[in-house]
Amino acid sequence: MTQLARFQKRIQSMIPLSEALGVKLLSYDGHALLISAPLEPNHNHQGTGFGGSVYSVAVISAWGLVELVLSDLGLSGKVVIQVGEIEHIEPVDSDFYALCRLPGGEIPDRFRKSLARHGKGRLSLIAEVYCGEPSTEPVSEPVAVFQGRFVVQGAHSRPVI
Repeated sequence: MTQLARFQKRIQSMIPLSEALGVKLLSYDGHALLISAPLEPNHNHQGTGFGGSVYSVAVISAWGLVELVLSDLGLSGKVVIQVGEIEHIEPVDSDFYALCRLPGGEIPDRFRKSLARHGKGRLSLIAEVYCGEPSTEPVSEPVAVFQGRFVVQGAHSRPVI
């Protein structure tokens, strides 16, 4: 089973809402996480994406990126959102996806050093939400943009299995 498949199962057990939303983890390359969700279980009374669903998918992409980065560093810890907001730019009128990238494409040194020294750290991320076929290189403008800060506490080495 791939890292992404294991993480998909973990998300579904830790965040039951993710399964109800239809969240699917599509790709992770060490720098960005791409996830998708269908419109059908996430629509509102207008037939467009429900704001809470769009927000949740964006948060899951950013939270998931932090979790995967910790795993890549050989760490585990408690990851929680500290602050988050979303700007809805256009209606979500089809299946949609969220793409969250590390700032500058890399793990910030300050975050890495704070984890090593104190077992905790903060990471600010942006997740962009798009409609249509999921891609790590979107050809259209985002329909929503989420900005959030995530806190990691109790970071420690994971046991090697």
